[in-house]
Amino acid sequence: MIFPEHTYLRPARQIAKKRFLQELSLGSPARRSLEDDIHAIYWTASLKDASLHLPPGKEVMEIEVFTIALRQPRIEESLLTAIDRTIPYHILYFLTYEGKTQAWISYKETAQANEAFRVEKYYHTDWLEEDHLQLVLRGTSLDEVYENLVRAIAGARLHARDLREAVQEDERRAAIEKEIAALTKKRNREKQLNRKMELNARIKKLRRDLQGASP
Repeated sequence: MIFPEHTYLRPARQIAKKRFLQELSLGSPARRSLEDDIHAIYWTASLKDASLHLPPGKEVMEIEVFTIALRQPRIEESLLTAIDRTIPYHILYFLTYEGKTQAWISYKETAQANEAFRVEKYYHTDWLEEDHLQLVLRGTSLDEVYENLVRAIAGARLHARDLREAVQEDERRAAIEKEIAALTKKRNREKQLNRKMELNARIKKLRRDLQGASP
């Protein structure tokens, strides 16, 4: 058990996959993942004022905990995004497969224009034995509890003092890393020397940019 006893729903409430298929706007990859990769989805805990005796934050009113039992160790991230955009609370996911668990959480905030949730990025732990995954609820408000969960699950990727700024910095680094990987693959296939040298110069510049984007 990771959280205090009184935060758990007894019994856990299974959410029918059919309900997600009917109520969520899902693209083909997310729909296939829901149908093929997921065995069952459970609402297992609720972190809120009544269960934690902590005041709601400015952004975070409740953190719901969903446990997703998988048929195989994978999930389509766009499926989690669709769930997060629809449910009006922050969500912590535990994915389970053959005795191992991953924790997933998004950086999720309220959009100013229409008050809908905007989901910008997901972080997750490695696959761990169920009794090795430990998360501590720290903070004096639900805003702080949520931020500390995001930072704990993200590990060393988040550095800035402000969470939003830390996530944006991480997204910039991830974009540069993705471009470096694509250009490196292209360079390794290139036959013309001058073109290979041009690609190599671009890769070196991006690596310098990556160093500048790192703390």
